Amino acid sequence: MALRPAAARSRDLESEATRRAILDAAEALLAAGGEAGLSIRELCTRAGVTPPTIYHHFGDKRALVDRIVDDCFAEFDAALAHRTPPADPVEALRWAFDRYVEYGLAHPTHYRVLFQREAPRRTPTGRASYDRLRRMVAAVAETGRLVPPLGAATRACWCAAHGVTSLLVAGYFAADDPAVALVRDGLIAEITKPPPRARRARRQKGSRP
Repeated sequence: MALRPAAARSRDLESEATRRAILDAAEALLAAGGEAGLSIRELCTRAGVTPPTIYHHFGDKRALVDRIVDDCFAEFDAALAHRTPPADPVEALRWAFDRYVEYGLAHPTHYRVLFQREAPRRTPTGRASYDRLRRMVAAVAETGRLVPPLGAATRACWCAAHGVTSLLVAGYFAADDPAVALVRDGLIAEITKPPPRARRARRQKGSRP
C-alpha cells in the first residue's frame, strides 16, 4: 500500500486539530451558559476560526451541540464500563446510583453540558446510556423483585440520581450529606422487594407467638 503524501497527512492533522479546538471551546461555552448561551461569534473567537469553518465541520449549531453531548455520554459510559457492579441486581442499582453521582461530581463541566439544553433531544449515545440503565432495572424485574412497571421504575431511578447530582454539582449541599443516602435507599426500597426467601423468613418471624 502506498504511503499517503506528507502534505495530505498534515492537512488531516490540521483538520482534526481544528475540530478539537471547536469542540473544546463549544463545550466550555455550553457548560457556562447552556445551549442558549452558545454564541457562534464567541465560539469563533475562542477557537480561532470563522463561522464557515464551524459549519464545514459540523453542519450547524444543533449538530455541534449533539456531537458534544454524545461525546460526554460516551465518556460517562466509559467511566463505568471498566468497573464491575455487584452480582445482586438490586445492589447493582444502588451501586449505579452512587457511580452516577460520583461521575457528576468528578466531571461537573461534562454534567452541565449533558443537561443544559434548549429542548430535550436524545443523541445515539445518550439513548444507549439510558438503555443500559433500563437493562439494569430489567434484571431486577427478571428476579421478580421489581414493584412498579419497568418503564416507570427506570424513569424513577434516573429522576432520583439526576436530581441529587444536579443539586450537588450546583453546590447546594455536600456529597456526604445524609440526604443523598436517604434518597438512594428510599428509591430502592420503594421500587423493589426482598427476595422470596427473605420474605418467607419475615412472615415466619411475624407469625411466632
